[in-house]
Amino acid sequence: QPRPEAAHGGANGATAEAGIVRRAMVRHAQLVLDMTDSARQPDYRPRRFEFAVEAAGRFAERFLAENPLAELGLCVLRGGTSEVAAPLVSSSKDFEEHLLRAAAGGPRGRASLVSGLLRATAGLEDTPGYGTREVLVLFASLSNWDPVETPIEGVLAPLQEKRIRVSVVSMSPEMHVLRRVCTQTGGSYAVALDGSHFEELLSGHVPAPTCGPRALAPKLIRMGFPRQVFEVAGLAACSCHLRLQSQLFVCPQCHARVCKVPSRCHACQLPLASAPLIARSYRHLLPLPPFVPAGEVDAGAEGREARCCGCQLLGPWSRACPACGGRFCEACDEFTHDALQQCPGCLEAGKGPAGA
Repeated sequence: QPRPEAAHGGANGATAEAGIVRRAMVRHAQLVLDMTDSARQPDYRPRRFEFAVEAAGRFAERFLAENPLAELGLCVLRGGTSEVAAPLVSSSKDFEEHLLRAAAGGPRGRASLVSGLLRATAGLEDTPGYGTREVLVLFASLSNWDPVETPIEGVLAPLQEKRIRVSVVSMSPEMHVLRRVCTQTGGSYAVALDGSHFEELLSGHVPAPTCGPRALAPKLIRMGFPRQVFEVAGLAACSCHLRLQSQLFVCPQCHARVCKVPSRCHACQLPLASAPLIARSYRHLLPLPPFVPAGEVDAGAEGREARCCGCQLLGPWSRACPACGGRFCEACDEFTHDALQQCPGCLEAGKGPAGA
């Protein structure tokens, strides 16, 4: 069976998006994880439960690394209801701790989609309107068990009013109710064929989604850039975890100390960031265009040996940057698009990032 491509491809599989699109730099997302009896199935090794927990941890690490201004929370479907396992956090380490603590309870009971969506909505309703609100459901069940007094229609209206986008990546066959929720909230729905395809589908939710017509107009966002201090006289406690630290960041508004950036000041709720984080968040707005066959840049380059602009190895490399003409091997082509997001040849030539 042919495998569908992930929502956002890599270097060679990617295609340049047509026209100019607006993407969100500030994202607020809730991950809803199915920890019901259906997660005991062994078709994903060792079981769906362990596989989904590990995949969720890897997704959170990459999501928060590539979206430094984003926040990610966790809700768990278990026992016919839903529980908040983690509030919105901007640290993958904090998220991992909450995830492992929730996984210690094991899978049990049946899944209630309505309960999960209500919990996720409650966790997102106080987030500022200038950021996106997203819910990503990792579903493993074959059925949905919702309370009679709370039909799905009663949840769809609040989701649409609060501009919450719901997407689902499922390990089970397609369900109409899931497809309906995703369609009416502007999200996506996909069923994984196997473990590797599941990881591909999850990776498609790492880049920021395009802003729809109902998104709020851009405006200035209040944000603080804290000063880093080293406590030489003695350890000091951070305001976020009340743990003794030797290296802290001082909020420029209330002078409270936090242990990491990005974060939100626990005293005055000011979002805290740094210039490098802003630069990292900005790069998905101007993605590096796909490299083209070398013959399209230089008619005589096809088949001729040249040094790779990335690793400097000599070879008949067939891919070239359309802006600077630099040649790249397959490994550097993939690394440049998936991780670096900038062309080394353009930077060396002083042309700035390709596509800018």
